[in-house]
Amino acid sequence: MTQQELVARLREGGVRVTPQRLAIAEAVLNSTDHPSVQQIYERVRDHFPSMTLATIYSTLGVLEKSGLIQELPFPKSSRYESNLEPHVNLVCVQCGNVVDTDLGREAVLRLKALISRESNFSVAWQRVDFHGWCHRCAAARESRQHSPA
Repeated sequence: MTQQELVARLREGGVRVTPQRLAIAEAVLNSTDHPSVQQIYERVRDHFPSMTLATIYSTLGVLEKSGLIQELPFPKSSRYESNLEPHVNLVCVQCGNVVDTDLGREAVLRLKALISRESNFSVAWQRVDFHGWCHRCAAARESRQHSPA
């Protein structure tokens, strides 16, 4: 997403645009890795050395409240994503990487519709995570299992 598109999306969401907010939004909205607060901080600190974690947390709250991102709480730390469409997250239990996949999207949509239709529950959003090992960690794990002790 270009900076102009980001600015337009922020304004549509009712977010007052500042250079700091734009940098934080860009770090989340243009990422595919569901960054943590620490990762966002590392991505923006070169351009804004005086930016604090408090600024990042408050901006993430504004972005979430405006419907542009979603917080994904995990035991070690929260991650943030901008893909608000039904999808599956693949979570590596070793390195902590989180990526989206469209595989299973139709099943998620069907389940969401079934829950809404068959229960007395209005689904606002859903989260589907599959935990396992990414290709790098799986290869390293396999290598360790087959190496002589």
